[in-house]
Amino acid sequence: MTGASSGIGRHTALLLARKGASVWAVARDMKRLEALAAQQDRITPFRCDVSSDADRAALVEAAGPVDVLVNNAGLGYSGMVETMPAFEVRRLFEINVLGVIDLTQRVLPGMLARKRGHIVNVSSVAGYVATPPLTVYAATKFAVNGFTDGLRRELAGRGVSVALINPGPVNTEWGPRSMGYLPVEGAPEVKGVGVPAWTVSHAIARSITLAAVPGWDTIAVPRVAGLVRLITIPILTRLVDGSAFASRTITRSNP
Repeated sequence: MTGASSGIGRHTALLLARKGASVWAVARDMKRLEALAAQQDRITPFRCDVSSDADRAALVEAAGPVDVLVNNAGLGYSGMVETMPAFEVRRLFEINVLGVIDLTQRVLPGMLARKRGHIVNVSSVAGYVATPPLTVYAATKFAVNGFTDGLRRELAGRGVSVALINPGPVNTEWGPRSMGYLPVEGAPEVKGVGVPAWTVSHAIARSITLAAVPGWDTIAVPRVAGLVRLITIPILTRLVDGSAFASRTITRSNP
């Protein structure tokens, strides 16, 4: 379970552990992970920066055979494309896309050899429709959605299932972090706006337990958020005009 130190990942790790799973809780903030593990003895904390190839390799080696991989770690960025630093673009793709693909590649051979396994990719409704000031972030989520769709087809009938979770706004640190908030290690969570994180954690759990049931391999949270795909209809696309954001100033700060 990547991105387990706060928000969706934290709630999911606790939920799965309570259901009897042995959970490897992965994130960069070891103090938060240790506090999480203290709540459930079935949780193993492991520090890993998913943007680091060496960290990802060390994680998979330490964890051993993986039955369920939850790719939840993700980074946001609020800002217009013309002012976004190149290193921020690379960082978003490294964490949101390349880390997801690499971890999947590392655990997939073992799953296929055992003819069982489940992969959950946590994306976003932004993977359906890109709007300012989240254009580059949305591009990473479009990539996750496309990767998940293709992977699902590759693995059909081979014993490994794949689920895609697309949350709308969730009350976690994602919003503040996307505006530049960088907490020190062990700092308490700073919440944003949206549905509670536990609603997404329950969707993740359902995608695992109901993997063989049609309709549970792609879940929007809340379910109504999936209607955002209707905006891709040309006549409705005209109603979502990015020009309204052209003069908007995005202020990045560390509250």
